[in-house]
Amino acid sequence: MKKIIVCLIALVMLSNVCEAKRRRYYTTSSYTSMKYSAVDNSSAQGVANTMAERNYVSHFGGHPGLYEGCGSGWTQEQAYRNCCYSNSGMPVVDVGYAQSKNGMWYCCKRYRR
Repeated sequence: MKKIIVCLIALVMLSNVCEAKRRRYYTTSSYTSMKYSAVDNSSAQGVANTMAERNYVSHFGGHPGLYEGCGSGWTQEQAYRNCCYSNSGMPVVDVGYAQSKNGMWYCCKRYRR
């Protein structure tokens, strides 16, 4: 009986430790404190400007019927080549470039199938 009680106490203590670790590693943070401007996704240039401001490559939607490729590089040409779908053969209908404060170039291309 003592062994069962000791095992149950150990199990409860272990589950509390695991729960504390889970809370520490899986908490989410809010981006509201970062003073970002609103996303202008009406053009490829607006998306490129947003990526350069935020220093990361991402898609922001707002282009029904088109495919979007985003990329970055240390030159405009690298950013252009690093965009998604660059080797797809689809015609580019809109393209935008922007350079971030650290010198990285960001490119957004929109394609029509």
